[in-house]
Amino acid sequence: MAADTMTLYHLPNEIFVSILSAFETQDLLPLVVVSRHFHSIILRILHFRLLLAAALPDYKLILEAYHPSKRYSDPYLFCTYLGTDGLSSKHEGEGSLYEDCISEEGRFAKLGALYSRFRPERPGVQGSMPARRIAGAVVSQQASSSTPTQPIYADGGDGGSAKVLHTLNLDPDELFGQFCAYASLVRLGPRRGVFLSNVHIVQSGQGVMRVWKQWLQDRAQELWQQEQDPGFEINRTPTTNPPMIGLDKNILWTDYRKNVGLRVSIRDREGKCYGKDPSEYDDLPMSFSIEIQGMSVHW
Repeated sequence: MAADTMTLYHLPNEIFVSILSAFETQDLLPLVVVSRHFHSIILRILHFRLLLAAALPDYKLILEAYHPSKRYSDPYLFCTYLGTDGLSSKHEGEGSLYEDCISEEGRFAKLGALYSRFRPERPGVQGSMPARRIAGAVVSQQASSSTPTQPIYADGGDGGSAKVLHTLNLDPDELFGQFCAYASLVRLGPRRGVFLSNVHIVQSGQGVMRVWKQWLQDRAQELWQQEQDPGFEINRTPTTNPPMIGLDKNILWTDYRKNVGLRVSIRDREGKCYGKDPSEYDDLPMSFSIEIQGMSVHW
C-alpha cells in the first residue's frame, strides 16, 4: 500500500505562521504571490503587525522638521497617535477592513493603502539653563547685562498647547524654498537625546522638500478667503479616504512614494498676496508662516 503523498500545504497553519513571522515585512511581500494559502496567512501577519505598529505601545514617533538654516537649533517634535482610518481589529465579517472586498487581492490592496494620523507637539519645558555661548559670536550690550538662558526640554510633548510654526522667507527672484522633515521611531533612553533604538521612517536621501512659491501663495489665498467668507469652501480632498489622501493639496510629502506627509496651514505673514492679482506681488520678497497641524504615515 503506497503511502499518502504529503505536500507543504498539509502542514498546520500554526507552523506557517511561526515560520513566516520571523521574516521582515519587506521580505514577506514577494511571497504573497506564491499561492492563495501564502497570501491569506501573510495578510493576517501584516494586519496584526499594523495593529501593533499604529498604536506604538513601547516606542515614540519623533519628527525633526526645520528650515535648513535651523537644523541645529529647532527641537524635535513628539507625535501623538490619533488613529488609523479604516483599520479594525476584526479580520472577517461586518465591521472589518475587508467587508466590501470581493477578492483576496482586493484585501491586500486595501491594507496597503492605510495611513496613520499623528499630531506633532513641541516638547514640554521642565526648566531653563544658561545658554551655550558660541565662540567668536558678538555679544550685544543688552545680552551682556543679563545671562541668556535656554529651555530644558522634557521627554514628552506639550499636549498640543503651542502651535508648531516655521517661517519661510523668499527673495523676489526665488521660485521655491526648502524645508526638511525626518520621522523616526525610537525607544527613549535614560535622558533626553539618548535613544535605545532608532528606526528611520524617512530614509536617507529623502526628507528635503522643495516648497514652491506659487503653491505657498495659493494655499495662503485659500485660507485667507475662507476666514474672510465663512461660506467659502476650499477644494480639499478628504483625508479620511485612504486612496484619495495623496491628492490633498495641503499635505507636504517627504518622498515621491508619499509614505510620510505633513498637513500644513499656510499664511502670508505680511498679507501681500491677500485679495490681489498675482502680477502685483510676483516681484516682491515674501514671508510665509507654515503651521504643522498633523502628520500622515503610510506603514
